[in-house]
Amino acid sequence: MAYEYLPVMAQSSAPKPPRLLASPSKPAWSQLSKPVAGLRVALLTSAALRLNRQAPFAPVEDLTYRLIPSDSKPSEIVIDHHSRIGPVPRQNPEIVFPMAALRILAEKQIVGSLSPVHVSFMGGIRRHHEIENELAPAIARELKQAAVDLALLVPY
Repeated sequence: MAYEYLPVMAQSSAPKPPRLLASPSKPAWSQLSKPVAGLRVALLTSAALRLNRQAPFAPVEDLTYRLIPSDSKPSEIVIDHHSRIGPVPRQNPEIVFPMAALRILAEKQIVGSLSPVHVSFMGGIRRHHEIENELAPAIARELKQAAVDLALLVPY
C-alpha cells in the first residue's frame, strides 16, 4: 500500500483551533511586604529546563516540574521544551533562565538573596484546570518551603 503523503501533510499543517486565554479563578497577586533589597528571590521558567541528571519532561502536556539548585552550572541544564523558537536558548540557557543576572542583582544587594532552588515547568499546556489546582499549588509549596518572598516568571 502506498503512503498517502499529501493527505498526511495536509492534516498535520491544517489550522489548529485557537488557544483560549484562561484567567485564574482566584487571582493570587499580593503586595510586597518589604523592600526588594530584603527579599529572597526565585526564578520560575516555563522552558521545561532540567538538570542533565533529572528525568526528562514528557513531550506534550507534562504537568510536572523540576527544581534547579541555585549553584547549578549552565552546562548541566537541558531544555526539553517542544517550542520552535530555535536553537539559541539551547545554546545559552541564560536567555530563559537568567541565573547569572539574578546573582549579580543579589551581589549588588538590589535583591536580598537567591532562593536555594528555582522552578522549571513545561509551558504551553492547555490543561488549565490541572495547572491551577495541581501544578501551581505544588510549586507554591516548594517556594514556601524555600522561604521565597518573590518569584520571577520567565516565560518561554
